[in-house]
Amino acid sequence: MRKIDNVVNEFITRATKELEIGVLIYENDSGYTLFEQYTITKRRDWIEASRNSDSTVNLFSSLKNATAWCVLDRYNKIVEAKRLIQLDQNIAAITAERLQHGRLRKRGTLESKEISRDKYLQALDKQNRFQWEIDKYIQMAKKCQNKGYQNELTRTSRK
Repeated sequence: MRKIDNVVNEFITRATKELEIGVLIYENDSGYTLFEQYTITKRRDWIEASRNSDSTVNLFSSLKNATAWCVLDRYNKIVEAKRLIQLDQNIAAITAERLQHGRLRKRGTLESKEISRDKYLQALDKQNRFQWEIDKYIQMAKKCQNKGYQNELTRTSRK
């Protein structure tokens, strides 16, 4: 009977450790806590991602980008994390520019409509290129996270 109890206790302990490793994002009243090191807060028009250890606060247009920044920063991919911030800000600016050109396209002379249409299409092309690069960084963050998770599972299962 003792042997069975020991096996069950060991299984429960190992399963609990695996669950603790897997639960990396906690939802709270103001937003999310990631890795117990980062806080993501939803605001009216943007998402704030901050490091708990210092006063670093970054603004993002989407929760996905904010989460990717936290993961890249946690795994010391500093250059990539900074580029992700820059790309997200560029996307926000281009979105506003696109909306403006879309409005201008609907009124004015034929020549001004054509100019607005061309600028709208250029902005759309820029936005798509920036989004493609953001998607690369999101995939990199997923790889880092999966690799870290697998390393932690391997380390804890050896005990």
